[in-house]
Amino acid sequence: MRQMKWWGWGDSDKTFDIDDKPLLWSYLVEKTGIKNDRHLKTNAVELTDIKLPAPVLNEDFLLQLTNILKPEYIKYDFYERLIHAYGKSYRDLWRIRQGIISHAPDVVCYPQSEEDIQAIVNAANQFNVILIPFGGGSNIAGCLEPRHYQGRMVLSLDMKNMNRILEIDSYSMIARIEAGSMGPELEEQLNQSGMTLGHFPDSFEYSSIGGWVATRSAGMKSDKYGKIEDMVIALRMVTPKGTLVTRNVPKASNGIGINDICIGSEGILGVITEVTMQVHHVPQKKEFHGYLFPDFEKGVDAMYEASLHNATPSMTRLNDADKTSLSFAFKSKSSFFQTVLAKLMKLYLKKIKKLDFDKICLMLVAFEGNEVKSQIKKLNAIYKKRGAISLGTSPGKSFEKGKYDFPYFRDFIMDYGVSADVSETATTWKNLLPLYYHVKEAIEQAIVETGSAPWCGCHISHTYKTGASLYFTFAYKHSEDALAQYLQVKKSAEDAFIKYGSTLSHHHAVGWEHLPWISDDISTTGVNIIQGVKFTLDPNNIMNPGKMIPGDVPLSDWGWKINKELA
Repeated sequence: MRQMKWWGWGDSDKTFDIDDKPLLWSYLVEKTGIKNDRHLKTNAVELTDIKLPAPVLNEDFLLQLTNILKPEYIKYDFYERLIHAYGKSYRDLWRIRQGIISHAPDVVCYPQSEEDIQAIVNAANQFNVILIPFGGGSNIAGCLEPRHYQGRMVLSLDMKNMNRILEIDSYSMIARIEAGSMGPELEEQLNQSGMTLGHFPDSFEYSSIGGWVATRSAGMKSDKYGKIEDMVIALRMVTPKGTLVTRNVPKASNGIGINDICIGSEGILGVITEVTMQVHHVPQKKEFHGYLFPDFEKGVDAMYEASLHNATPSMTRLNDADKTSLSFAFKSKSSFFQTVLAKLMKLYLKKIKKLDFDKICLMLVAFEGNEVKSQIKKLNAIYKKRGAISLGTSPGKSFEKGKYDFPYFRDFIMDYGVSADVSETATTWKNLLPLYYHVKEAIEQAIVETGSAPWCGCHISHTYKTGASLYFTFAYKHSEDALAQYLQVKKSAEDAFIKYGSTLSHHHAVGWEHLPWISDDISTTGVNIIQGVKFTLDPNNIMNPGKMIPGDVPLSDWGWKINKELA
């Protein structure tokens, strides 16, 4: 079974190759203040030094479980429990690298069918056992961590063996897909029929379609294909009160949208077992282009005009000045000829085009379709009015090559005492720049207050007619109490999101880590609605408790208390 490494991101045989990026180490030293010595490295604790909480085993439930699944699909061992204990947020990785595992599932199982899941959910409800659905394990909002289980046995329900495409209707352009299907294998199966889902989140290699739906995921090409909720036609979800099924119809007027109740439910209502998705023909042509804008404001203005004139390509990603400087530092090794050309281009941009390299912003754009020339021409006209310089396809090719590498870089710099993480949100076009200035200032100020030198960058992506997503990345040399320092910085970002008119998350979900801000985001009445649905479908609170609904008391007690302690 393909699982990510226990101490970091991705396959155990793949790590970040900084030697391929000759500018990056010096950039890291300059921006964070770490010592310029690659030998000063601190690795995670040894696997043998990690201690897990003693398992709580409900023998009556386990007897039922052995009647449902074959023994090879039920795991009690240390390693399975460890890799299912946490997701991959900074907070998760810091604790696991320190050997701090305060919560872990007691047993892990691998269901083979919806019938298996129905039987498991029924048995868990009967014997009061906690169930936590598990896709690829890539969640960074605390959705996978056992919480509020109150001494009950916890079962991690790993969906990876439910990974088939059940049907492709190429006439209606829909596909029925089992929820455990991981990104690469899902796309491979669709591509064999000339189809694509068009959903490519940063976690694509290690996340499942069930996880995408359960967390309202967004892919890099959402400008063309939409977020995951825009793709769902129908679904099936097993709950303690029965299996919820919606029909394969494009639209309906049948009351409150049941699909919408399940999408983004993060496992607190039931287990999504199957989804019917809109699919698309694989585009005949794909081109990635890069542009340099004189400043961030002009780049945002260009994105706004493109949205107004229906000229938005499949992907637009605008980096601010700090994120642009990081992108340049990520440049791979070049030949002598390429290096000379790059220096000449830089000289031309500075001396002839009068660009300020402390302000320039890189925009990456993806064009897809049967004909892309007209798309490029239309965008070029909009960008040129803002003083943009076309860099051709080279930056886009570099992005395409390394688009899934940042989590490996985060692991690498953690070894050298650098904390790095992200916070993302969405807001309206009118509020976008004011929000950007406020949030960036709040993050940098919080880092300074902890005693470290701040680095914070942002990119704009996932554009809509009414607004766009802002994705902040921050890094700093961590202090002795790295987790407390991180929580202070992370809190500053989320507080600023709420204070200045955006949402707590655009596509990373609520989970445990964003829970303190949910009432501010959707109102107390909104939380009460979620509580009501939860109580109806899961009255015994066995489905992933402690997520999305703020409180530290049993579900039957409606006097919820907001718990803002993340640690």
